[in-house]
Amino acid sequence: MPATQSRPVRPGEKNGRPQLTREGSLRIAERISDIRDRRLPELRPLLVEAERDERNVAEFERLIAESLRLEQFLVDAEIIALDAGDDDGRLSLGMRARVTLADGSTAWVRPVHPQEAFLDDERISASSPLAVALDGARVGHQVWVAAPEGMWASTVLEIDGSGVLKES
Repeated sequence: MPATQSRPVRPGEKNGRPQLTREGSLRIAERISDIRDRRLPELRPLLVEAERDERNVAEFERLIAESLRLEQFLVDAEIIALDAGDDDGRLSLGMRARVTLADGSTAWVRPVHPQEAFLDDERISASSPLAVALDGARVGHQVWVAAPEGMWASTVLEIDGSGVLKES
Protein backbone atom coordinates (compact mmCIF):
# COMPACT_ATOMS: atom_id res chain seq x y z
CA MET A 1 0.00 0.00 0.00
CA PRO A 2 1.51 3.39 -0.98
CA ALA A 3 2.27 5.83 1.77
CA THR A 4 0.02 8.85 1.75
CA GLN A 5 1.73 12.15 1.76
CA SER A 6 0.03 15.08 3.32
CA ARG A 7 1.17 18.62 3.03
CA PRO A 8 2.24 19.97 6.41
CA VAL A 9 -0.20 22.44 7.92
CA ARG A 10 1.15 25.95 7.69
CA PRO A 11 -0.06 28.57 10.12
CA GLY A 12 -2.82 30.61 8.55
CA GLU A 13 -3.71 28.02 5.92
CA LYS A 14 -6.57 25.58 5.51
CA ASN A 15 -6.47 22.83 2.90
CA GLY A 16 -3.30 24.41 1.50
CA ARG A 17 -4.95 27.80 0.92
CA PRO A 18 -4.07 31.00 2.80
CA GLN A 19 -6.89 32.23 5.05
CA LEU A 20 -7.33 36.01 5.24
CA THR A 21 -9.68 38.34 7.03
CA ARG A 22 -11.82 40.42 4.69
CA GLU A 23 -10.07 43.57 5.92
CA GLY A 24 -6.67 41.97 5.39
CA SER A 25 -7.57 41.04 1.83
CA LEU A 26 -8.73 44.58 1.11
CA ARG A 27 -5.61 46.11 2.64
CA ILE A 28 -3.30 43.82 0.66
CA ALA A 29 -5.21 44.82 -2.49
CA GLU A 30 -4.66 48.47 -1.49
CA ARG A 31 -0.92 47.77 -1.14
CA ILE A 32 -0.87 46.34 -4.67
CA SER A 33 -2.74 49.41 -5.99
CA ASP A 34 -0.34 51.74 -4.17
CA ILE A 35 2.63 50.00 -5.77
CA ARG A 36 1.10 49.98 -9.26
CA ASP A 37 -0.57 53.42 -9.21
CA ARG A 38 1.86 55.50 -7.14
CA ARG A 39 5.22 53.93 -6.38
CA LEU A 40 6.12 52.54 -9.81
CA PRO A 41 5.04 55.69 -11.71
CA GLU A 42 7.20 57.77 -9.33
CA LEU A 43 10.23 55.61 -10.11
CA ARG A 44 9.78 55.27 -13.89
CA PRO A 45 11.24 58.71 -14.83
CA LEU A 46 14.25 58.02 -12.63
CA LEU A 47 15.07 54.86 -14.61
CA VAL A 48 15.76 56.69 -17.89
CA GLU A 49 18.00 59.45 -16.53
CA ALA A 50 21.52 59.50 -17.98
CA GLU A 51 23.00 59.33 -14.46
CA ARG A 52 20.41 56.94 -13.04
CA ASP A 53 20.88 55.53 -9.57
CA GLU A 54 20.91 51.74 -9.65
CA ARG A 55 19.19 51.73 -6.25
CA ASN A 56 16.11 53.08 -8.04
CA VAL A 57 16.31 50.25 -10.56
CA ALA A 58 16.58 47.73 -7.72
CA GLU A 59 13.62 49.30 -5.89
CA PHE A 60 11.55 49.28 -9.10
CA GLU A 61 12.28 45.58 -9.62
CA ARG A 62 11.59 44.78 -5.96
CA LEU A 63 8.22 46.54 -6.12
CA ILE A 64 7.20 44.72 -9.31
CA ALA A 65 8.12 41.40 -7.71
CA GLU A 66 6.22 42.29 -4.53
CA SER A 67 3.08 43.28 -6.42
CA LEU A 68 3.14 40.09 -8.51
CA ARG A 69 3.69 37.96 -5.40
CA LEU A 70 0.84 39.69 -3.56
CA GLU A 71 -1.51 39.39 -6.55
CA GLN A 72 -0.89 35.65 -6.75
CA PHE A 73 -1.28 35.37 -2.99
CA LEU A 74 -4.75 37.00 -3.19
CA VAL A 75 -5.76 34.66 -6.03
CA ASP A 76 -4.82 31.66 -3.88
CA ALA A 77 -6.37 32.98 -0.64
CA GLU A 78 -9.78 32.43 0.91
CA ILE A 79 -11.64 34.92 3.08
CA ILE A 80 -12.37 33.66 6.61
CA ALA A 81 -16.13 33.53 7.11
CA LEU A 82 -17.29 31.60 10.14
CA ASP A 83 -20.96 30.87 10.78
CA ALA A 84 -22.11 32.36 14.08
CA GLY A 85 -23.66 28.99 14.94
CA ASP A 86 -20.27 27.34 14.62
CA ASP A 87 -18.66 29.76 17.09
CA ASP A 88 -17.89 27.61 20.12
CA GLY A 89 -16.11 30.36 22.03
CA ARG A 90 -12.63 29.25 21.00
CA LEU A 91 -10.17 31.72 19.52
CA SER A 92 -9.42 30.96 15.91
CA LEU A 93 -7.62 32.59 13.02
CA GLY A 94 -8.79 36.14 12.35
CA MET A 95 -10.58 36.65 15.69
CA ARG A 96 -9.46 39.36 18.09
CA ALA A 97 -8.53 38.59 21.67
CA ARG A 98 -7.65 40.86 24.57
CA VAL A 99 -4.87 39.12 26.44
CA THR A 100 -2.33 39.73 29.15
CA LEU A 101 1.24 40.13 27.96
CA ALA A 102 4.54 39.11 29.56
CA ASP A 103 4.93 42.51 31.24
CA GLY A 104 1.44 42.32 32.79
CA SER A 105 -0.14 44.81 30.40
CA THR A 106 -3.07 43.92 28.17
CA ALA A 107 -3.42 44.21 24.43
CA TRP A 108 -5.78 43.25 21.64
CA VAL A 109 -4.22 40.76 19.24
CA ARG A 110 -5.58 39.16 16.07
CA PRO A 111 -3.79 35.99 14.89
CA VAL A 112 -3.71 36.06 11.08
CA HIS A 113 -1.86 34.54 8.15
CA PRO A 114 1.80 35.68 8.30
CA GLN A 115 1.34 37.63 5.04
CA GLU A 116 -1.39 39.73 6.69
CA ALA A 117 0.44 40.33 9.98
CA PHE A 118 2.23 43.50 8.85
CA LEU A 119 -0.98 45.45 8.24
CA ASP A 120 -1.37 46.94 11.73
CA ASP A 121 -0.16 46.67 15.32
CA GLU A 122 -3.03 44.40 16.39
CA ARG A 123 -2.35 41.60 13.88
CA ILE A 124 0.15 38.93 14.82
CA SER A 125 1.44 36.13 12.66
CA ALA A 126 -0.30 32.80 13.25
CA SER A 127 3.19 31.31 13.50
CA SER A 128 4.23 33.61 16.36
CA PRO A 129 4.66 32.04 19.81
CA LEU A 130 1.72 34.02 21.22
CA ALA A 131 -0.65 33.05 18.39
CA VAL A 132 0.37 29.39 18.60
CA ALA A 133 -0.31 29.40 22.36
CA LEU A 134 -3.68 31.15 21.95
CA ASP A 135 -5.04 28.91 19.18
CA GLY A 136 -8.25 27.31 20.45
CA ALA A 137 -8.21 29.08 23.83
CA ARG A 138 -11.38 30.41 25.44
CA VAL A 139 -12.06 33.43 27.64
CA GLY A 140 -10.49 32.82 31.04
CA HIS A 141 -7.92 30.32 29.77
CA GLN A 142 -4.33 30.82 30.72
CA VAL A 143 -1.87 29.66 28.08
CA TRP A 144 1.90 29.34 28.19
CA VAL A 145 3.82 31.18 25.51
CA ALA A 146 7.10 29.57 24.42
CA ALA A 147 8.87 32.77 23.39
CA PRO A 148 12.56 33.08 22.49
CA GLU A 149 13.17 34.97 25.75
CA GLY A 150 11.50 32.21 27.78
CA MET A 151 8.11 30.90 28.83
CA TRP A 152 5.46 33.30 30.07
CA ALA A 153 1.75 33.08 30.89
CA SER A 154 -1.00 34.89 29.01
CA THR A 155 -4.65 34.97 29.99
CA VAL A 156 -7.47 35.42 27.48
CA LEU A 157 -9.67 38.22 28.80
CA GLU A 158 -12.06 38.73 25.86
CA ILE A 159 -12.65 37.29 22.39
CA ASP A 160 -14.24 39.26 19.55
CA GLY A 161 -15.21 37.39 16.39
CA SER A 162 -16.32 40.46 14.45
CA GLY A 163 -14.63 40.63 11.11
CA VAL A 164 -14.70 36.87 10.56
CA LEU A 165 -18.21 35.83 11.66
CA LYS A 166 -20.84 35.88 8.91
CA GLU A 167 -23.76 38.22 9.43
CA SER A 168 -26.92 36.29 10.42
